[in-house]
Formats: sequence, structure tokens, C-alpha cells
Amino acid sequence: MTSKTSSGLDDRLRRLPSSWAVVPLGELRSVQVVGYGITRPGEHIGGGVGMIRAADVKDGQLRADDPRRIDPGVHEANLRSRLEEGDVVVVLVGRVGEAAVVTRDFQDWNASRTVAILRTPNPDEAAWLCLWLGSPEVRDWCERQATGSTLQRTLSLAALRSLPVPVPPPGPRAALLRATRLLAAKTATNVRIAECATELSDARFACEARNSESWPEQSIAGLVHLTAGTARRPRPDDDGTDTKGGTAFVAPADILQSNLPHLYSTERRLPKGKECRVRAPGSLLVASREDGVRVVMNHVPVVIGRGVLVLGLDSSSDAHWLLHEIRSRGAELAAAAHGSAGRELSRSAFGAITLRWPPSDVRERFARLVGCLHERVRIAQVEDEKLRDLRGRILDSFLTAAFPGESAP
Repeated sequence: MTSKTSSGLDDRLRRLPSSWAVVPLGELRSVQVVGYGITRPGEHIGGGVGMIRAADVKDGQLRADDPRRIDPGVHEANLRSRLEEGDVVVVLVGRVGEAAVVTRDFQDWNASRTVAILRTPNPDEAAWLCLWLGSPEVRDWCERQATGSTLQRTLSLAALRSLPVPVPPPGPRAALLRATRLLAAKTATNVRIAECATELSDARFACEARNSESWPEQSIAGLVHLTAGTARRPRPDDDGTDTKGGTAFVAPADILQSNLPHLYSTERRLPKGKECRVRAPGSLLVASREDGVRVVMNHVPVVIGRGVLVLGLDSSSDAHWLLHEIRSRGAELAAAAHGSAGRELSRSAFGAITLRWPPSDVRERFARLVGCLHERVRIAQVEDEKLRDLRGRILDSFLTAAFPGESAP
């Protein structure tokens, strides 16, 4: 393993307290690497058994707002990957290394090939693994161990088993986990606030659009400046340039895996001076998958990658209306998609879609109302950013034996 591949994690491990052991994940006695999930799950079956996919693991939590469900017969034939409460699922395809602990809500679900399953009878062990996997050095290590194209990066089970895991004393570790669980509870509250604000915005849109029969029809192309993203997705090892403070790069996954219609950050950034065309905040960014079209509004400057359509509008009131229009018709608009699994949007076909366009007073009134709700989402997002930073600082202090709970019994 070259220094380029592992220097960040190596440096972190060198600074651990001398009394701590470091053990490869696959050799931890209290942890079983069950393996990955179902390779051929078949078609979605309404009322079937839930299946966790990589897209359902985000920000250290499991979220399945629109879950994939499989035939019970397929589930019974793959009981090895049946999930138990307390398991840790780790993303193997895409955002490799992201992890979450399985809660009671997902007990007896199954898992897809895109995630690995780690099993331990100790809840603190599971929480520690999830926290360690979420550290920046480990996420970077996982990215650098991954193989395949930039759109389908894959982390092998062999690489995951080789991940070095610190083994801290149980007392201090318990104190750390108590603190991080409090942060997680506050984050969950903010997530629910943002979801409620978005649901209220969608409900208001539905009320405003009830009497749309008299509104004139307009094509999307006639309402927006429609362009397609062309930037290549940066790899983590392109040239080793530090991207901190760089420009956010938007890939389809950043849109498709967003639970809210607001984009404040992305998985990748481009170094300063290496950006191509940068989009100012306020555009609508659209991507598609098999279950529908998804849309977000960017609130930070971004560079747009391939597979993403950009809808530029002349006013914020128009942007707010069209944002919720697309959200309300996501499944229907997927008919404009083409390519593998419906992930590529045709710019011409999407631009030809017609919709009922309301008078300016309707759009402006709606924008004033939902603007307040969108601002509440932003406040929750800012709080979550600070909580993530605080969690990172707490973990840093713990890994250097400076955490206040070090003397806990």
C-alpha cells in the first residue's frame, strides 16, 4: 500500500494513545463480517420484504422513504443477509464506506449487493464501528481502496476486512458514545423539522394548483434556460490536490440521494482553479432514476456533472413554483428519461414536457409563503453542519486521549 493510498489514515493511527490496539476489521473477535446482500433481487414487489440499498444509507442513518421490496421467496432464499437490529451496514458501491446501524424499524429486512453487513452482539461495538467508518480519514481510505469507474466505485469485502480499527478502552469509549448519541438525537430532530417544512411546502403547492385548468400551457424549454452538465466527476486520487474550500461538484447521486429539495453540499469538490463553468445559487438541478425524476435547488455555487440537467430561471418565484411542480410529478416525468435504468435524462424530451403555468401573482404569493418554510430548512441544515463539525472535533479529541471522559470507569 503506497503512502498516497493510506497516508491520512496512517497518520491518524500513529497519533493514537500507545496503549490502544489496532486490529483489521476482519480479525475483530466481537465482529462477524457476514458479507454482502442479494445479487439478483428481482423486480420490486409491492408489499414484499424491504431491502436496504446503498442509497438508503446516508449521514450515518438508515432512511428508506421509498423502499425497494422483494419477493418473499427471494428473501427466504437469502436468509444469510437478513438484517438484525444492531447490525452495521456499509456501502460497497458508490459512496463507499458510509455506514449505519440497523434499527428496530429494519429488523428482518434484507440487503442488496451494494452493502456489506457486519454483526456484533455489543451495541457499543456497533456504534463505535459506525463512528470510525464515518471519520474523514476512513472514508478517504475506503475511496482509495475502491475500484471501477467514477460512476460505479466498488469497495471489495477483502478491502473492508483489512480496514484498521482502533480498540479503545471500554470506559472512555462508552463516554464518547453517550456524547455522540446526544448529537445524533438533535440531528434527527432537525431532520424531522426540515421534512415537515418541506411537506408543508408541497401541500401548499397542491392547494395552489387545484384550479390550474384555466392556466395556459407552457413547455419547460419555453420557461427555463435548459442545459446539460458536462463536467467529469473528479476521482479522489486525481492528483492529490487538496479540495478543501473548493467548489461543490454535483453528480446525479447528489440529487437522487437527497431527501430534501435543497442542495447545500455534495460528496465531491473541485480544487480552486480547476473548475469549469460554475453555476450560481438558485438553479434547479434535475436527475432521474427508474422510480422518477428528482429535483433540487442549489444554495451554493456548483459545477455540474454529466447526467444532470440544469434549469435556469429569471426569478426566484418562478424557480420555487417549478421546483414543486417537478416534485409533484416526479414519476410521470420519468417518461422523459432514457438509458440504463432510466438514469439519463434527454434534454430535448424533458424540455418538450408541457405544464400549466400560473399567473405571476400566484407564483409570487406561493414563493413568499414557502420561502419562510425553505428558510427554516436552511436553519436546520446549518445546525446539522455545526453538529457534524462538533462530532468530528469530539472524535479527534478522543483519538488523541484528550476527550473529557477518558477517566470514566
